[in-house]
Amino acid sequence: MNNLSTEDLATIAKVAIGEFTALQQEEQNKKIDRRLYNTRLLLRNYRDFKVRCEKLREDNKVNVKEDPFIEIGGQYLSIESLTRSSARTLNLMLFIDEMLDFYKNNCERQGKTAIRKYETLMHYYIYDDKKTYGEIAELYELDERTVRRDLKEAVYAVSVLIFGVDGLRIQL
Repeated sequence: MNNLSTEDLATIAKVAIGEFTALQQEEQNKKIDRRLYNTRLLLRNYRDFKVRCEKLREDNKVNVKEDPFIEIGGQYLSIESLTRSSARTLNLMLFIDEMLDFYKNNCERQGKTAIRKYETLMHYYIYDDKKTYGEIAELYELDERTVRRDLKEAVYAVSVLIFGVDGLRIQL
């Protein structure tokens, strides 16, 4: 084996530390992106989740067949695991609704512009009569770019509420 000088070892260490730091930053960015992506995904599917939750509340239980397993997509799932999944969905939707209410109250305290951002979020994702960027822009007499920016900021704010302090690290 070759003998490496102290300078060679220092250079190797700097390169290794630099690569390690870059990998750590890349992994952190992936986590950050996932939180914002997950928030958008939750909001995009909000209405479907609400319909499902209303159905679960109406039924007030999961109907259990004689066979404690059902086949979905070639895989067998237990009724118990589906019940747990339904309960988690209900709890998640209750939490999302609480965070949206909190965001609304916070926007009301901040004023007209903040309320517009909240309403933009609601029109785009939550209300039954979903609106496009153009329709929201027309409604508030704004440029479509302003609507996009408002929505981006509202999603960021809701993401912080959902993910707590970890949500503060999301980069816009």
